[in-house]
Amino acid sequence: MFTIGLIGAGTMGNTHSRSYRQIAGARIVAVCDIDGEKANQLASAWGATIFTSMEDMLKSEQFDAVDICLPTDLHRQAVELAASYGKHVFCEKPIALTVEDSEAMIEACKKAGVTLMVGHVVRFFPEYRAAREQLLSGRLGDPAVVRTIRSGAFPSWSGWFKDDSRSGGPLLDLAIHDFDYLRWCFGPVRRVFSRTLTTKREGMEHTLTLLRFESGVMAHVEASWAYPQGAPFQTSLEITGTKGLALFEKDKSNSIVKFGGPLNQQGVPDSPLSKSPYALELEHFIECVKHKKEPITSGEEALASLKIGIAAFRSAQTNLPVEMEGILQ
Repeated sequence: MFTIGLIGAGTMGNTHSRSYRQIAGARIVAVCDIDGEKANQLASAWGATIFTSMEDMLKSEQFDAVDICLPTDLHRQAVELAASYGKHVFCEKPIALTVEDSEAMIEACKKAGVTLMVGHVVRFFPEYRAAREQLLSGRLGDPAVVRTIRSGAFPSWSGWFKDDSRSGGPLLDLAIHDFDYLRWCFGPVRRVFSRTLTTKREGMEHTLTLLRFESGVMAHVEASWAYPQGAPFQTSLEITGTKGLALFEKDKSNSIVKFGGPLNQQGVPDSPLSKSPYALELEHFIECVKHKKEPITSGEEALASLKIGIAAFRSAQTNLPVEMEGILQ
C-alpha cells in the first residue's frame, strides 16, 4: 500500500483524488485544507483523516508522500515543510513563480533525500505522446511549423487566479503546459517573444508567445482566459514537418498524421486509456518513489520550463524579445 496525504481539496485536489482510485495499492489517508468542509467532502470518500493545518497533518499522520494541490504562491512553503518531515512530494504545476523559490524547493528535497515530481500532465496525454513519437522517429521530417492552443473561460471557481502575483496568469498557469511539452520535444529555447491582451473584464487575458529553439525550430503558443463563461476548454497541437503533419484537436475523434498529401493519411491510434493521464502521472510518481528513479517531470525539468514562462511574462511586460540566457531569477 502506498499512502498519500493530500494538501488542497479544491478542483485539482478532487481531480487527483479520482485519479488515485485508478491506481492499485494507492490510498489517500489524510486530507488537509483550510476549508474544513471541503476537506471533509473529499476525505469522506476515503475514510481519511481531516486536517486544516499541514504541519498538524505531518506531525500526526503516517504516510509515504504528500500531493500538493495549492495555489502556486504557496508551493514553496508546502514543499519545504513536507521535505523537512521526510515526505516524498508531488506538486502541481507550475513548480513556483520564481527561479529562487524553485531552486529552494529542489534543494530542500535533495537535502532530505526525497523525490520531487511536478505535475506537467501533458506529457502523459496519449495524443501528445504519439505526436512526439512521430516527431522523434523522423516520420514528420524536419519540423517547420509548430502551433499549440490552450484556451477557455476564466477559472472563476477560485479567486486567486485573478492575481498574477499568485497564479502567474495564463502564461504560467496555461501556457506552461505547452512550454514544457515543446521543450520536451525540441530541446532548449533560445529566445521568447510574447504579447498579452487584457480586456476590460477582470481576469480575462489572451496571450500569444513565439519560441525560438536552439535547434532553429519556431513554435507559436496561444493561451487564453478571454472566452466567455461556459465556453468549452480547448486544446490543440500541430507539428508540421518536411514529410508529414501531426495534428490534434481536443474533442475531435482522431489525431491525424498525414504523409505525402491529402490522400495518404492515417489516424494516430487513440489507445483508449483505462487510466486518465492524471492517474498515469501519479502512478509514475509512485513508481519513481518505490524504485528510487528520477521522475520524467522532476524539479529540474519543471524549473527549466518555468524559465520559459518567466521569459514570456517579461516579454509581455516590455513588448521586447527576451533571451533565455538572461533568466536567472
